[in-house]
Amino acid sequence: MTAVLRKIERSVDLTAALEDFALPVERVEIAFANVVHARVGIEITIHGGRVPSPPGFAVIQAAPLGAFVPWKPLAVVPVPPLQAGETRVLRLEAASPRPAPLGDPDKVPPRRLLTALAEDDEPEDVRTSTRPLPNDLFALLGHDNPHWAGNLNVFVNNRAVERHLAQALRIYPGRLNMAIFMVGSGQDAYSFAIKGTGSTWDAALHDVSGCSQWCSRLSPEPQTRLPLKKWIPMDRTHFLILTIRPPHGCGQGEVEVHVRQRSTGKKAVVEFTLDERGVGPGCFVV
Repeated sequence: MTAVLRKIERSVDLTAALEDFALPVERVEIAFANVVHARVGIEITIHGGRVPSPPGFAVIQAAPLGAFVPWKPLAVVPVPPLQAGETRVLRLEAASPRPAPLGDPDKVPPRRLLTALAEDDEPEDVRTSTRPLPNDLFALLGHDNPHWAGNLNVFVNNRAVERHLAQALRIYPGRLNMAIFMVGSGQDAYSFAIKGTGSTWDAALHDVSGCSQWCSRLSPEPQTRLPLKKWIPMDRTHFLILTIRPPHGCGQGEVEVHVRQRSTGKKAVVEFTLDERGVGPGCFVV
């Protein structure tokens, strides 16, 4: 298994590297949550096609929370033979390192956070041939929530299915709540839309990549707020802040940030599930 993972890491053309692992499946469903403080359980539901399929592999990648950010290999999971229409759930666990916070978020510039993410290259877990998950953006800024927030990408039958998720974040009614994520890795343009029940909570997006600090610049300022459904040029990785102001008694909600990349026409959805009674520090607030 380790040799397969290394083969994919070295491959320039990931699609070509996956030809040996193709399976005639229809779709993949991804769910993940921490089973203990520093370990994440991952479930991948695979549905067989119209005819039986031979055994193969699912190739899994991971990335920090965001859209169109670089992936890193996580694991290669055997897939058993499937009968026509059969459903199987693949299960694995991955370490979720809990990094020491970089410092007071009000004093940590975005470029320092980007450097910390770039230096995050832990060795694989020798017990499972699975690499650790990337560092959590919230944890690096001192908000270590119960569940790892990030991206998973699963390849089966040369098709990629992604999930970008920060879940069960505590929200603070009547206050400005903020959640952080990343977009892009080079020259391109992106358009944004905000959907979900929480989109009515005065939701907005702010690009704080050019700010020298975090929290002191997170309140909605005209120069950081992004227009929706318009192409926004970006020449590197940008840090975006989703801001919402939940009403009192809001209970639970969700926000989906739909991000479209102009060069490819592809769309990624960054999900935030929110809970007024959630455990942990949850969102940043001012």
